Amino acid sequence: MSGNRSHEAKRFQLLSSVGQIGWWEADFTTGEYLCSEYVCNLLGLKGDTLTFRQFGQLIREDYRCRITREFLSIEEIEVYEQTFPIYSSQGIVWVRSRLGEKWLTEDGHPKAFGILQLVDIPADAQSGGILKQFNELLFRQHSVSQSLRNFLKDKNLSEVISGVLKDVLELFHGGRVYIVEYDAGYRTQSCTYEVVADGVSPEIDMLQQIPTNGMEWWLKQMLAGKPILLNTLSDLPRVARQESEILAVQNIKSLMVVPLRNTERVWGYIGIDLVDRYYKWTNEDYQWFSSLADIINICISLRLARDEADRERNFLSNLYKHMPMGYVRLSILCDEEGEPYDYLITDANQFSADLCGSPLERYKGRFASEIYSSDKLSTKLLILADIHKHGLYRELDEYFEESKRTCHCIIYSPEPDELVCLYMDVTEMRRTYMALDHSEKLLRNLFSNIPVGVEIYNKDGILIDLNNKDMEIFGVKDKSSTLGVNFYENPNVPSDIRERVKIEDEFDFSQDYEFSNVSDYYESEKKGGIELYTKVSKIYDNQGDNNGFVLINIDNTERISSINRIRDFENFFLLISEYAKVGYAKLNLLTRNGYAIKQWYKNMGEDEDTPLAEVVGIYNKMHPQDRVRVLAFFEKAKRGEATSFKSEMRVLKPGTLNQWNWVRMNVVLNRYDPANGLIELIGVNYDITELKETEQKLIEAKEKAEEADRLKSAFLANMSHEIRTPLNAIVGFSSLLVETEDPEEKLEYAKMVEENNELLLQLISDILDLSKIEAGTFDFKFRDFDINTLCGDLVRSMQLRVKPGVELIFEPTLPQCVIVSDPNRLHQVVSNFINNAIKFTTTGSIRIGYDKPDDKHLRVYVTDTGIGIAPEACRKIFDRFIKLNSFVQGTGLGLSISKSIIEQLGGTIGVNSELGKGSTFWFILPLE
Repeated sequence: MSGNRSHEAKRFQLLSSVGQIGWWEADFTTGEYLCSEYVCNLLGLKGDTLTFRQFGQLIREDYRCRITREFLSIEEIEVYEQTFPIYSSQGIVWVRSRLGEKWLTEDGHPKAFGILQLVDIPADAQSGGILKQFNELLFRQHSVSQSLRNFLKDKNLSEVISGVLKDVLELFHGGRVYIVEYDAGYRTQSCTYEVVADGVSPEIDMLQQIPTNGMEWWLKQMLAGKPILLNTLSDLPRVARQESEILAVQNIKSLMVVPLRNTERVWGYIGIDLVDRYYKWTNEDYQWFSSLADIINICISLRLARDEADRERNFLSNLYKHMPMGYVRLSILCDEEGEPYDYLITDANQFSADLCGSPLERYKGRFASEIYSSDKLSTKLLILADIHKHGLYRELDEYFEESKRTCHCIIYSPEPDELVCLYMDVTEMRRTYMALDHSEKLLRNLFSNIPVGVEIYNKDGILIDLNNKDMEIFGVKDKSSTLGVNFYENPNVPSDIRERVKIEDEFDFSQDYEFSNVSDYYESEKKGGIELYTKVSKIYDNQGDNNGFVLINIDNTERISSINRIRDFENFFLLISEYAKVGYAKLNLLTRNGYAIKQWYKNMGEDEDTPLAEVVGIYNKMHPQDRVRVLAFFEKAKRGEATSFKSEMRVLKPGTLNQWNWVRMNVVLNRYDPANGLIELIGVNYDITELKETEQKLIEAKEKAEEADRLKSAFLANMSHEIRTPLNAIVGFSSLLVETEDPEEKLEYAKMVEENNELLLQLISDILDLSKIEAGTFDFKFRDFDINTLCGDLVRSMQLRVKPGVELIFEPTLPQCVIVSDPNRLHQVVSNFINNAIKFTTTGSIRIGYDKPDDKHLRVYVTDTGIGIAPEACRKIFDRFIKLNSFVQGTGLGLSISKSIIEQLGGTIGVNSELGKGSTFWFILPLE
C-alpha cells in the first residue's frame, strides 16, 4: 500500500512538472505561504515557505502594488484569479495564480489554498502603455470596491478613511492627501485627515482653525460644488493670489481638490498635493477621485446616521433599563368576540421586578393565567379591557405585598392589542403624607405643651394664639381673655423693641418684666417681676408676604440665678485650676469635638483659641515618644480594649525647641457607644514640672551627698596612705642617718628625707588648697607680671628634677608678655603640669611655652613625649583623686585644683594626648 502511495506521489510531481503547475497554501495569521515542490523550484526557494512580503518582492515592480493588495483581499472575496510577471529562477516569467478554497481553522485562523501555473506572455503585455492604464483602472476599481466594503463593515471610520487616502497617495505617487472640514458658518477650516508620503512633512497640526477670510475664490469654488485641478500653480486665476501664496509655501507643484457635500451643505473637501513633480490631470483621474469623494460623502453620512441611531437606541435602552420607573409591556389576547381573556407579559425592566418584589424571570415572557389566580386575573382583565377597548389611559394605585411598596400605575395603549404599564414608587410619598398628618398633630401637641411660651400675632400685632406655657409664664388663667390684645400696646415692651419688630425678621432681647405695669393690658394672677428672654421671628407665606410674627418667651429668673451660681463656681474652679495648674477636658474621640478649660490648653503648650480637634490626636507640642503612647491608647479605646490612661508626658516649653515641661495626663473612658458615633473621654492634666525639677534636684543632691561621702572616704583612705608613705620614709631614713657612719650613705639618706619632706609638704599644701576650694575661701591676688619670666623661672628651677635622657625646654623666641592675674596660682598650675610631665616622661623632651590664639586670650601649654593618656582617661583626668598610675607618688588632686584655679580666673583648661606618644596640658586665660 505504501509503495502505491509513493508511486502516486511521483506521478503527481511528474504531472506538476509537465503541466508547469504547483500549489500554494496561505496562512493569513502568520503571513506565510506553504509551497509545493514545483513552486519552490520555480521561485528558487531553499525551503518550502516564504512570507507574503518576500513573495511581493518577486512580483515585477509595475504589477507589485496591485497584485499584493488584491491578494490580501482574498479574505473578503470568493473568486480570485490574476496573471502577472515575477522574477524566478528562469528570469522574468508570467504566472497565473488562482484561488481554490478558503476555510477557518479550529482556532479561527483564516487560510486559503490555490494554484500557481506558468503561462505564456499575454498578447496585450507587449503594449506597455495600454497595459499600465488597464492595471491602473483595475487598481482604481479594486480600491473603490475595497473602500465600499470597508465602509459597510463595522470598521473604525478613521482607519477606513486613512486607507482610502493611502490608496490615492499610492496611485498618483503624491506627496500629501487630506480631507478638510468647514465650520458651520464657513469662517474657518480644519484638516481632519492627512496621509503623507515618505520625506514629506505633515501639515495637519498647522492646518487647524484656519480663517477662510482671504481665500474667497477657493471657498466660492467649493460652495459651488466645483473641483479645483491645477497642473501648475500658474493655472490659478489672478483673484486667487493669496491661495497661490499659501500653496507655494507648501512647495505644491500640482493638486486636485474635490468638494465634499452631504444632503444639506458642502461640509469640506478632499485633495491631493504633488510636491516633487508636475502632473497633467486626466478626466479619468478626476472621475475616479470624484467617485471616491462621493463614496466618502455617502458612507460617512450613513455611518454617522447609523452611529446616531445606535446612540439613540442605546440611550433609550439604557433609559428603559435604568430609569427609576417600572416598565411592563403587555400583549392582549382576545376571543372571537374581541373580549380579552388573557395577556402575555412581553417585556419588563428590572425596576419593575424590584417594585413588585418578584424575580424578573418569574413573569417576563409568561401569560398572566400562569401567574395569577382566576379571581385576580379577572380583576386585572376588567381594568385592562376598558383601556384596550376605548384606547384611553388609566391611573391607579397598587400595593405589592411581597416588596411592601405602594406604586402609582399609569396604563395606556400605544398600539392595538398592546398595553404599557408604568409604575412609579410612591411608598415614600405615601409615608410622607402620613408623616405630614402625624407631624401636624404632633406640632399642635408640641405647641400646646412645649416648655417655652409661644405667642402668635398677625401682621397688625394682634395676638391670635398662645400656648399653655405662655399662659403659665404670664399668669393667664383664661386664654380668651388675652386673645385680641395688641403687642404694640404692651406697656412692658420698650419703644425701640416695637420698632425692631416692624423692621427686622429675627432678633431676641431680654427685659425685666413687671406685672404691676400690665393690669390695664390683660388680667394676670402673678405679682412682682421676672427675668424674661424673648425671641421674635416673622412669618411669611408662599408668596413671601408677611403674615405676622411669633414670640418665644422663656422665664429666665431661675435660669439666670442658676447661671450666676454656675459662673461663680466656674470662676472659683478656674482660679483653683490656674493656681494648682490642673486642666480639664471632655471630648468625643470619634469627632475630637468637645470642651477644655484654659489651663488644659496651657498644660499642653497650646493656645486656648485652638479648636480641640486640632490638638487631640495631633499633639504637635508633645514629645514624639510620649505622643506614640497616647495615640496607641486612643486606638485601643476606639476598639474598646482600654478604659484609662495614666502617664507622665513631656510638653515643649513655649518659645523653646528642645526644653520640656512635665505634665501628668489622666484619661478615662466615660461613655462607649461607637454605633451612635460616641466615645466620650474625660481627661485631667496637671503640670508637674516644678515637682520633677525638685525631684531631680533631690536626686542630684542625694547623688552629690553620696559622691561626697564616697570621696570623703576615698580621700581619708588615700590621704592616710599618702601621708603615711613619706612619714615612714622620713622616720626610717632619719634613724638610718643616725646609725650610719658612712658620709656617702648619710648624704643619700638626707636626700631621701628631703625628697619625702617636699612630697609631704606638697601633699599638705594640696589638702589645704582643696579645703579652701570646698569652703569657698580660695583667694587670688592679682598684679601685673610677665608670663615669660614665670615660665623661665619654672624651667630653671625644675631642671634638676628631670630624669636623665629627658630635656626640659622653654620654647625659644617667645616675646615678653605682661598680663594681670595671680602669678602664684599660675605658678602652681604650670608647676603641676611640669611635675606630671616629669613623672611620666623617661625619654625625649618636655616643652613649656605660650601663644595667643587671638587678640583677647593667652594660651599656656606643657608638652611632653611621655607615655600619653588613653581617650577615656582624658575625660576624667581633672577629677579629684584620679591617678593614672598608682605606683607613681601623688594624691591625684593637683589637676583638680589646677582646673578650679583656671576656671575661677575665667579661663578653660584641657589636655590633648595620644597613648604612647605624649601629652599636651594647656589652659587659656582672657587677657582683659
